[in-house]
Amino acid sequence: MSLPALSVDLIDNIHYLQKLVLENVSDIIIITDTQFQVQSWNKIAEEFYGISASTAIGKKMGNLVRFRYNNTTGEQALADLQQHKIWKGEVSFTNNKGEVFYFLQTVKYALDESGKETGILAVGRNITERKRAEEQLQKSEQFYRTLISDSLDVTLLLNATGEITFSTSSIKKLLGYELEEILNTSAFEYVHPEDIAWTFQSFEKEVEEDPEIKFIIVRLLKKDGSWLWCMIRGHNLLDVPSINSIAVYIHDDTPRKKATEALKESEKRFRTLIRELQVGVLIQNAQGEIEMTNDAMCRLFSITESEIIGGRIWKLYTDVIHENGATFLQSERPSFKAIKTGKLVKDVVMGVWHEVKKERIWILVSAEPVQDEMGKLLHVICSFTDITERKRLEEKSLAEKMAHQRQLAQATIDGQENERLEIGKELHDNIGQQLTTVKLFLDLAKTSATEENAEMITMALKGISTIINEIRAVSRTLVPPTLKDFGFIDSVNDLIDSLRHTQALKVELDYFCFDEDNLPENKKLALFRIVQEQLNNIIKHAEAKQVNISLRNNGESILLQINDDGKGFDHNKIRKGLGLAGIISRAELFGGKTEIISSPGMGCQIQVTLPNSSIPEVIG
Repeated sequence: MSLPALSVDLIDNIHYLQKLVLENVSDIIIITDTQFQVQSWNKIAEEFYGISASTAIGKKMGNLVRFRYNNTTGEQALADLQQHKIWKGEVSFTNNKGEVFYFLQTVKYALDESGKETGILAVGRNITERKRAEEQLQKSEQFYRTLISDSLDVTLLLNATGEITFSTSSIKKLLGYELEEILNTSAFEYVHPEDIAWTFQSFEKEVEEDPEIKFIIVRLLKKDGSWLWCMIRGHNLLDVPSINSIAVYIHDDTPRKKATEALKESEKRFRTLIRELQVGVLIQNAQGEIEMTNDAMCRLFSITESEIIGGRIWKLYTDVIHENGATFLQSERPSFKAIKTGKLVKDVVMGVWHEVKKERIWILVSAEPVQDEMGKLLHVICSFTDITERKRLEEKSLAEKMAHQRQLAQATIDGQENERLEIGKELHDNIGQQLTTVKLFLDLAKTSATEENAEMITMALKGISTIINEIRAVSRTLVPPTLKDFGFIDSVNDLIDSLRHTQALKVELDYFCFDEDNLPENKKLALFRIVQEQLNNIIKHAEAKQVNISLRNNGESILLQINDDGKGFDHNKIRKGLGLAGIISRAELFGGKTEIISSPGMGCQIQVTLPNSSIPEVIG
């Protein structure tokens, strides 16, 4: 007789999925550094070893638990671990209550991407019950015989017509009958009417030695009148002279039936849990085909479950980009990488074009592979979280922050310009007037001075005239008198003329493709200050003889380029002083950028690009 067995692969797969999703851990898991100093100590370890994690962490493993090794020694196990980077074997230990526990221990080095040993992972699986059962079975042959005779399973011997000729005493435990009650009776009398045809057919095929299946599950009548689900297997021994019977082995199938029902219920709960999650979830097989998804996933992409099952996610949605706008390659997709590498891919931000909404949505994707004990890939579980609104808030926050920074920068520059204006006015209107008055007094004194005093007064007049001219030059630098009166280009030319008279420096200005008519005053002032600042830098540091200034603008941008033939500098090594920092900050205030090109002995080029529009609106 025979019976179809429940798929072991199906049970293992469901157990793996439940273990991953519900995080059901039943093994001792300990992580140490390479010196066996404990870094992680899970709750199962606390329960078995009787040592809390807070006590264990930071201590040497050998000082916490003393193991006894089966078929090896601690020294040999350590040597094998160091040679092969992994060790597996059986160990035992005795707790503080005197109880002995046995474990199948797996110890493995953890390696980083470069192959360097970073720690040690120890996983202990409790095999105490199995070991104790083995020890019990080995105690004596008498115990073995007693165990067989008193087993919960029943062994019957039937003749070719199905009459019971022998039964183990366990028939009383299983069905409640005494031996004398069932001997010489037909075995078919105890089979449920709905199962009798299948049972008789299976028995006949076993007699003919042509069984189709190895097990059957039928209901057998108990002495109290109830029915018991049993698993029955037949073995034809009619040709064995000492037996000359059909051996029938009967096993109470109630636990398996309950386990099967519990498994089905567990799978149902698992699927219900997945479906009710607010995070999109899909499960793919090792080939990338989608086997299961949930409502949140369907809602996220406005798609039905039937449309997505059997497909591959990287083929269903092809227009996917990174945060920087670059296209996602198939090899970069999280589920594809998890399938190919067998490693967790976590928290990948993806911008997916939504065909129904006609807009790009942003999702946070993780893909975790599920493997069997041999490391074979079974499934990949992917989670999808909609972060579109969060991205919008982040972009808004960034825009507000940048606008606030521009506001602060503009306020700083405005304050600097006001300070320049006040200082310039003070120099021109107050100190300049006072020096002019002093000069007049000296002119009057000169008319009546002696010859000796006249020479000194003449020297004083010459010094005061020089001071007045220098103050006027400084005042004009602080407050360009021609910027508003004569325009930006004339003000730059005026600045260049003043340099030509005071410095041995040739400055050329090219503004043939530049139109300042539509430029706002604050942008003109920023460009003037950039030119002024860089010319000062050249005079102080460059030792240049020739400077070329070029101004261009078109419908999109304004380009200012200043080149000198000075000694140059290493742009990667030199620290940006206040001059260069001021140029960069003024450009950034208008959403522009500054590029500095220089090397020792090759002069310097500064290129400032500003958008040809008004300053971006500042959000208060």
